[in-house]
Amino acid sequence: MTERFSGLQFAEVKRQITRFCSFSLGITNIEEAQPSFYRLPVVTELKRVEQAIQCTYKYGSMPFGGITDISYPVSLALKDSSLTPLDLLSVADHSYAVKNIKSYIKNCENEKDALLELTDTLETMERTADEITRCISRSGEINDNASAELSRIRKQIVRTQAMITSKLAEFIQKNGQYLQEDIVATRNGRNVVLIKNTYKNSVAGLQYGTSASGAATYIEPAVIVTLNNDLSMIKEAEGREIARILFNLSQLVKSDGHRYLANNETLGLLDAVFAKAQWAKANDAIVANTSANMDLIIEKGRHPLIDPAKVVENSYHIIDPIRTILITGPNTGGKTVSLKLIGLFTVMHLSGMPLPCREASIPLYDNVFYDIGDNQSIQEDLSTFSAHIKKLAWICRKATNKSLVIVDELGSGTDPVEGQALASAVLEYFRKKQVYTVATTHYAKLKAYGQQYDDILMASVEFDHHRMKPTYRYLENTVGQSNALDIAQRYGFSQEIIDDAYRFKQAQQAPEDIVLENLQKQLETAVQEREYLESQINALEKDREEFEKEKEKFARSKQDELDEARQKAHQIIEEAREDAEEIIEELKRQNSYDLNKVAQLKHKLTELAEEEKEEFNDYDDRNFAVGDYVRITITNQTGEIISLDRKNATILCNGIRMKSSLDNLVKTERPKKKKEVSVRNQAARNVSFKVELNLIGMTVEEAMPVLDKFMDNALLAKAPFVRVVHGMGTGALRKAVWDRLKKYNFIAKYEFAPSAQGGSGATIVTLKE
Repeated sequence: MTERFSGLQFAEVKRQITRFCSFSLGITNIEEAQPSFYRLPVVTELKRVEQAIQCTYKYGSMPFGGITDISYPVSLALKDSSLTPLDLLSVADHSYAVKNIKSYIKNCENEKDALLELTDTLETMERTADEITRCISRSGEINDNASAELSRIRKQIVRTQAMITSKLAEFIQKNGQYLQEDIVATRNGRNVVLIKNTYKNSVAGLQYGTSASGAATYIEPAVIVTLNNDLSMIKEAEGREIARILFNLSQLVKSDGHRYLANNETLGLLDAVFAKAQWAKANDAIVANTSANMDLIIEKGRHPLIDPAKVVENSYHIIDPIRTILITGPNTGGKTVSLKLIGLFTVMHLSGMPLPCREASIPLYDNVFYDIGDNQSIQEDLSTFSAHIKKLAWICRKATNKSLVIVDELGSGTDPVEGQALASAVLEYFRKKQVYTVATTHYAKLKAYGQQYDDILMASVEFDHHRMKPTYRYLENTVGQSNALDIAQRYGFSQEIIDDAYRFKQAQQAPEDIVLENLQKQLETAVQEREYLESQINALEKDREEFEKEKEKFARSKQDELDEARQKAHQIIEEAREDAEEIIEELKRQNSYDLNKVAQLKHKLTELAEEEKEEFNDYDDRNFAVGDYVRITITNQTGEIISLDRKNATILCNGIRMKSSLDNLVKTERPKKKKEVSVRNQAARNVSFKVELNLIGMTVEEAMPVLDKFMDNALLAKAPFVRVVHGMGTGALRKAVWDRLKKYNFIAKYEFAPSAQGGSGATIVTLKE
């Protein structure tokens, strides 16, 4: 079968997954898997795989028990043929595997409804399986107790063979001088002895040929001819009885034949599902979401065919209004890998397969088209360019506004001027039809074309100019250079050739291309500096978390010391109380005590205990009261306790009520009240302002007023930038946020946050100075 998506290396991924299959039918299901462009089959299969992954992590692999495809032997049974013992055992193994699989799924504690839809259709047919294993041993032999008749026959065979053995022993003892060798052999199923040729006519019996040397003749002594005849007849009866038993067992299989075939198909589906789960576990893969809209999001995706020790994680986004990604950058820099990964992940997801990434959301396209690699056709007498154009023309006719089109080196392979013109025209055609497109290019004109439109996302693969080699990192909102001369120098071209190449390049470059190249280098430098700052921020945040942990550890240690001191003080008081009680009892016995002194002594002990309790309560950080000012350790927010019970407290933090366990609270000093100042003075002093707003959990209607107030405060605080967290979800909240941001005239720009700060789930807004 021709693999339609071979250019995306889909077949190679499927071969990886088949290594985790348990039998041939599961392998066939994986090999024949193709993407579906309908929601129900995609969502159903992905749900099965997700639940299988959960089962696999908790309970290990599915117990298929070495089953085989039984469709052929069952089809023979349905035609009244007798099955071999081994075929019958494979049918029995199927039944036992079904029993174990149903038990495995039943014992899984996680959500399993999608898997139960499959396993609930399985039928065990245990009575047939038990009858087969009663009659046939694991080695494929028919057991003596398979029937009463077979048991009788085999006993008769044993008796007859014993009589033959006895007669032969007697014959050998009497005729030892005639024997070539003192052994009993078998010829044509008969027991014979080897007689020297000089004596062959002296021994009564039937001759069965000579030995290899010709010096002796095999003779069946007359004394055992009748017994051998009896033995042959008994063995024929045994054969007839075995044939009858096998036929009856085959008829049992026939009676449940269609149910066995249904089980076989279901087990093949389950084997494929659990093979995907095992592959996901081995490759740290996840089941992606199927987008409710047409947004494509891949966070930290890894190409499954690249060595895990060398693969570079990259994130990709096609989010409304983006319809096209145009990838630029150096040769051998990873453009085609990024292109293939987007196409491969889409095809894998729509085929019900997990994806090796941190998280992802893949749209339900109505088709996936691609044109990648060398399309030269010798059979059709087409050059690489002609084959490329033929396929591209076909894609243009077939693609719709819900299709994904993948094109590598759009317009390449011909005159650069005409190639750029054709590539621009094809991109424009796809734009007008609103086709989702991912393309790579080296053409400068195509890069300039892509920067004109809001629905085209310019991206590049990074090149390290210091080490003169690609990093294989995919960067959005950047335009890359081909760096062909840098790469040529790295691969050994002489400096003279490289210098001449730069001279020719500058002579041929348009002024705008030179400006674009310089801007790109500046942008790469800025990106590297930003990443360095982000790494420093992350390091500081990690240090802060470590400090908080040490602080909490110290607080717990202090509390432990206080608890120990309290316990010792309490013990001392109790011992004093006991001593006092003993003194009082002694005074009672002696009738010589002063009642007033006794009362004073008891009162003093009570006061001492109360003082001890109050003293330690003053130091107990967990002895909270309404009005105390506290810090919530897990969120680092501070506020005032407005109500509490034995385990929890309600804290007012910046006007918001928050509930927290007392174990997560630490007393802190109440902040000093600031004098009220005018809005003008507030802005001038750059008041304390949190640069992050979290809108997750809000509806669009709830979020917009909060966003307006937040942006007003950001403007008053003269914040250089802010971060708005809206999550990925369905994309409705993100779209509403971006639409609202367009209306603020004090915003310089806004873009998705870097992957380390939330990726497409957050937006960084830069305010004008």
